[in-house]
Amino acid sequence: MSPDVLLLIEDELDHVDVIVRALRKAGVEAEILVARDGQEAIEMLGLDLADHEPAAPMLPRAIFLDLKMPRVDGWEVLQRVRASRRTAAVPVVVLSASDRPQDIQRSYALGANSFLLKRFDPRGPGTYLAEAAHYWLELNQPPASAAEKFHWRLPAH
Repeated sequence: MSPDVLLLIEDELDHVDVIVRALRKAGVEAEILVARDGQEAIEMLGLDLADHEPAAPMLPRAIFLDLKMPRVDGWEVLQRVRASRRTAAVPVVVLSASDRPQDIQRSYALGANSFLLKRFDPRGPGTYLAEAAHYWLELNQPPASAAEKFHWRLPAH
C-alpha cells in the first residue's frame, strides 16, 4: 500500500514552510503535496474537466485548504471537491486567518469537515495543524463505503 497523502493548498510560501516543518516535527509521515493556488489544486485532483470523473493519479487522505488565494479561491475548490463522486468523502480542513462568522459558516455550508484559524501557537509554530493532521490521517475512520477511495493511487482502467 502506498503511503498516505496530505494535500496542502496554500499560496503563501512562508505558511507552507511553517506547516510542513510542523507536520514533520510532529512525526506526520504522510507524503505532503502542495498546490500553490486553487487552480493548481483542481488540476492535481483531476477536477478540471467538466462532467468527467477521470482516474486521477492522486487522491489525498485529507486536504488542508486556504480560503483566500489567487486564480481560484478555497470556496470554489471546496465546492468542486464535494461535487465530485471521487473526492466527495475526502476530509477537508479549512485553514484561514479570517475569524469572520460568515466565512466559517460558508465553509461548513459548502462541506468543510473542520475550520482552523491560522494563529500563533505558544507550543510551537503549527503544532495545532500537526494535531489536526494526526486526527484526519490516523484517528478518523472514513465511511465504510468510501474507505477504498482513500488509496492515493487509483488503479488504471
